[in-house]
Formats: sequence, structure tokens, C-alpha cells
Amino acid sequence: MRPPHDASHSDAWTSPNPRGVTLLELLVVLVLGGILMGSALSLLSTVASGVAKGMDRWDRLEATRTVWVTLERELRPGLEGRDWRVGPDGTLSLRAFRGFARICGPPGERGRYPVAWRGERLPVPDRDSLLVLGRDGGWRSAALSVWSEGEVGCAPTGGEREGWMAWVGAGSETPVLVRLFERGSYSVHAGAFRYQRGAAGRQPLTPEVFGQGSRIHRGPEAVEAELVPRPPPRQLNGGRPPSTRVRIWVGGTDGAF
Repeated sequence: MRPPHDASHSDAWTSPNPRGVTLLELLVVLVLGGILMGSALSLLSTVASGVAKGMDRWDRLEATRTVWVTLERELRPGLEGRDWRVGPDGTLSLRAFRGFARICGPPGERGRYPVAWRGERLPVPDRDSLLVLGRDGGWRSAALSVWSEGEVGCAPTGGEREGWMAWVGAGSETPVLVRLFERGSYSVHAGAFRYQRGAAGRQPLTPEVFGQGSRIHRGPEAVEAELVPRPPPRQLNGGRPPSTRVRIWVGGTDGAF
């Protein structure tokens, strides 16, 4: 007798296999995937380039604003020739005003005066210079020799700080007010707007966003800072990018610097 028919075995051997993927279909999928991937990468590159350009433009705008605000603040209180001058090398040399102190009592031991100080920073002996106003209305040059912060009975008002101050020079006239200065210079060097205090190195005040041709110079009526944007690497061989000109209107001259 023939064995009974096993339907499960029969179905397993006779059922057709699922339809497979042909080579042509695989190639189409790869091509479409490559196109989509290329489009995505191109879009990502465009977005990244736009973000980089926007950040670069923002850095230049902030750097330009820093130049304008700094030069405006430094030049307004002084006179050309007496307090500042612009050299042929594009360096602005100046005696920068940093604050003032009002005398609020007679001198103590070792000729130190009690003062109430207000300024951008605290005085630094042996580095800062002074102009001392006497009761006769005259200003006299002096060199700061002592600064010691502490309570001295000056009854300081908003923003003032008390301390003892002494100097060398200025004669024997009773002082009323002291103005403090430091020697320094500004320039556009190595792509950045920089400040040099005395004989120290140039310290950057902005990122390195300026290109060749950037300089500070004296115009007919104003101190001008010509700021040429540094071109991106891909544009180094292109034309000269447009520059920004910052003008600080100044008054006349007074004496020799």
C-alpha cells in the first residue's frame, strides 16, 4: 500500500519562493539613494557656508564697533599734539586718560594724600603718570609713586574708592584734583585691532578679521581707521573686498606730544 499523502511535505516542496530583487532594481535604488545623499550633502554644505559667512560678518561688525568706540573714548578727552598723535606707520600713540582723584584732606605721613578715586581701573605706581591741579589753577606733571586702597575718611560717593596717593614732582602747590594717564598705542596689526601699553606687547582687542591695507591715519578733519575685511580662503585670489572707514572728528592741536 502507498503511504498516506503528507500534505505538509508536499506544500513545502511545491510552493513557489517569494519574488527576489533583480539587479536592475538594485541599481535603481542605489542611484536614487546616491542622488538623495548628494542633495542632502549639498544642502548641508550650503547651510554651513551660510552660517560661517554670517558669523564672519558678525565678527567684523563687532570688531568695527570696538574700533569706533575705543577711538572715540580715547581721543575725545585729549588734544592732538598734547595727548595723542598718529604716526606715519599707522600707530596712534597717546597719553590715555584712565581716571581722576579728588583730594579730601591734608597729606599724612610720607606725603601721602587721602583721595577718592574714580576711573576705569585702579592706579598702578611707577607706571602711571599724573596731572596735578593746584589751588592756583595750574596743572603740573608728576609720576605716581604710591597707591594704597583703604578707608581714609573721604566720604566716597557712587563709584568712588578711597585710598592714599603720593607722587613725585608737581611742586609744593596744594593739590585739589589729580588726573591719571598711561602711555600706550593703538594699531591694526596682524589682522586685529591691538593696544600696546608702554613697552609691553600688542594685545588684541578684536578677533583677527582685518586684512592687508587696514590702518589708522590722520585725515584732514578726522582720525580715520580704514578697515579692510580679511577675505575667506577661497577668495584670496579674488578682488579687494570693500573696506569700512571709521572717522573720529577731532579738534585742533596743542603743543608737542
